[in-house]
Amino acid sequence: MIALVATMLAGCVSTDRVRFNAGQGQTAMQRDGRPAVSSVQRNTIAILSRMGREIPQGGRVGYVLAVHNRSGGAVDFSIQGVEAVQTMPGRPQHRIAVIPFEQMLQEERNRQIATAILVGVAAGANAAAAANAGNWRSNTTIYTPRGVYSGTTVGYSPGLAAAASANAAVQNQAMIEGVVAQGQANMASLEGTYIKDHTVMPGEWYGGRFGIEPPVSDGSTATKTYQIQVRLGADVHVFDIVQEPVPR
Repeated sequence: MIALVATMLAGCVSTDRVRFNAGQGQTAMQRDGRPAVSSVQRNTIAILSRMGREIPQGGRVGYVLAVHNRSGGAVDFSIQGVEAVQTMPGRPQHRIAVIPFEQMLQEERNRQIATAILVGVAAGANAAAAANAGNWRSNTTIYTPRGVYSGTTVGYSPGLAAAASANAAVQNQAMIEGVVAQGQANMASLEGTYIKDHTVMPGEWYGGRFGIEPPVSDGSTATKTYQIQVRLGADVHVFDIVQEPVPR
C-alpha cells in the first residue's frame, strides 16, 4: 500500500523540459537523448546541453557546457562570464542566478554537517539502547489458597550488555564510515564534473556542468523563456531557451 501511494504521488509531480531555439551560427541537436545547441563564432565554439531530461517544476536547472578555443591564443573562461536573463511580457528582465562551483561546494559541506549531526544523534541513541540491554525484568504470578499474587523481579546481565554494546559499536562504525565515504564521493564528483574558471589553450576543449536558480513564472503560464550568455574572450554566445511543462 505504501509503495502504491508513493508511486501515485510520484506520478503527480509536475515536470518541465527544455528546448533550444537556435539562432544565427547555431545548430540545435540531440546529444544522448537530451537537447543541445552549438554556437560557432570567430574564435570559439560553445555547446550547451541539458543535464537529465526533465526538471521538477520550481527546481534548479542543470546544464552542461563545453567550450573550444579555435584561435591562436589562450582564452580565459570564467563562470562570472556566464549569465542567465529571463524575459517576461510587460516586465523588466529578470536576472537568474548562476550557481558557481564554490556555492555548490559550500552547500555540500553544509549537507554533510547536517548529516553528521543526525548520525551522531542516531549513534548516541544506539549506544544508549545497548547500555540498557543488560537490564531484564520478569513478571511472576503466584497462586496461593489465600489468592493470586503478582511479583516482579529485575536484574542486570553484564554479558547481555557487553554483547549489545559491541554490536552497537560495529553498527555505529559502519554507519559513520558510510556517511564519510558518501560525502567524499559527493565532493569528488563536484570537483571532477562542475565547471570552474579555466584558461582554454589553443585547440583545447573544456567543459563541465553548472546550475541556475529556478526561473520565475508570470502567473499566467508555466512556460518560461530565458537566455544563457557565455562570454569567451571577445566572443559572446547567446542561447535562447524555452522551459515548458511536460504534457501528461
